[in-house]
Amino acid sequence: MSNINQPIGIKQKSVLDFFEPEKVIQQPIINIQHVSENIDLPETTGDKKSILLVEPEKYKSWGSNQQHIGLLKIGTYHQVLGDLVEYVTYPNYPKKINRPDIIYVTSMFTYWYKGVWKTVQHYKESYPKAKVILGGIYATLCPDHAKGAGADEIMIGQHPEAKIYPPNPLLLPEQQDFAYCMTSQGCTGNCRFCATHILYGHGIYQRPVDEVVGEISLQYRRGINKIYFGDDDILYKAEEHIIPIINKLTMLNVKPEFYVYGGMQARWMTPELAKLFKENKFKFISFGFESVSEEVLTKMNRKGLGGQLALDKALDYLRAVDFDLKSVMIFFMIGLPYQTEKDMIATLRYLVKQGVMAEPQRWAPIPGTLDYNDLSDEIKKKDLEELYYKDFLAPGQNDEFLKKLKNAARYCNMGCRYSNINVFDNEYQGIMID
Repeated sequence: MSNINQPIGIKQKSVLDFFEPEKVIQQPIINIQHVSENIDLPETTGDKKSILLVEPEKYKSWGSNQQHIGLLKIGTYHQVLGDLVEYVTYPNYPKKINRPDIIYVTSMFTYWYKGVWKTVQHYKESYPKAKVILGGIYATLCPDHAKGAGADEIMIGQHPEAKIYPPNPLLLPEQQDFAYCMTSQGCTGNCRFCATHILYGHGIYQRPVDEVVGEISLQYRRGINKIYFGDDDILYKAEEHIIPIINKLTMLNVKPEFYVYGGMQARWMTPELAKLFKENKFKFISFGFESVSEEVLTKMNRKGLGGQLALDKALDYLRAVDFDLKSVMIFFMIGLPYQTEKDMIATLRYLVKQGVMAEPQRWAPIPGTLDYNDLSDEIKKKDLEELYYKDFLAPGQNDEFLKKLKNAARYCNMGCRYSNINVFDNEYQGIMID
């Protein structure tokens, strides 16, 4: 079994060491420990621990269709060890665990760090004898800054043992009907505004096909009928990766709905993929497009990644199989220092004309990225909270315009989703940005 594009020097242990897709299909799955008789257990002293998984303070813009995959993988890992595992959301306390031995707190965006600090301090005070480990995106991108939270340990990157295990969404206190799946890590691009290459390294690692098939099969047998793909570049080498994944799942009669939230690259799209999406219950897909301006794409370090021509072809392939374009979302950046109002308007107009959902992403500087590094020292000295995308304004940008553009996109998407109105037809032509 080959590891496609596995980084040199990394020995990747397969999740298939403890289950095979066919075995998952043949039996009901209630607990990860019952997946197979051949579970490859990590070394343990025999001492069972109480493990508390903590989701930090939520913000409204986090949304309701998110899951902390890393935290749920850690949960699976400790379940395999035989530990007692419970998942809570801040500021709640566990119901099954009296005194946790280890508390894992995850984190998301850097500008939400105060909620993470508050969460760590809350559980440190409540359980002073427990070891508190802080991980996640913020902790990985800003480990020195994260020390201010007061955790006993900062985990940079993925948990070294837990990363091979499938996430267990059954641990969540409120059950959800979906599970996230990452079939790959990293991206073939290197956009200046993006932190993917900092989190996962340059290039892309694609998990073995059977490993992904086994994980999705497991979730399906758990009664989870929606799979959300969070990959940054899921279509890369599709004929060796996502196509055989879906085909094998079909052969095993594993037929959940699929949602692609990661933002695919249009340059990899083919007629075969369009047909695959149409025939296999892909209910939502998305592309990362960013701008119609070649000058802006060059400054983003996206030159050569396909641009408008690639997206035109991708959408044509989808139209040819009668894929519902109202279920296609295109992400594009707004508010970068080198963007103009003219090119941002042009991008939105282009996307709305295609009959797809257009989603402008307002730029928030991420520490360590190239665009962040180009900012003035004065801006970089700001508190991370001040870099929140709704509040931060890059040099040369106009806050009123960016808000107006977001509202225009929202209006256009409502027209696209709930009616057949095209804002560029006849009397609607001047309604966008005046």
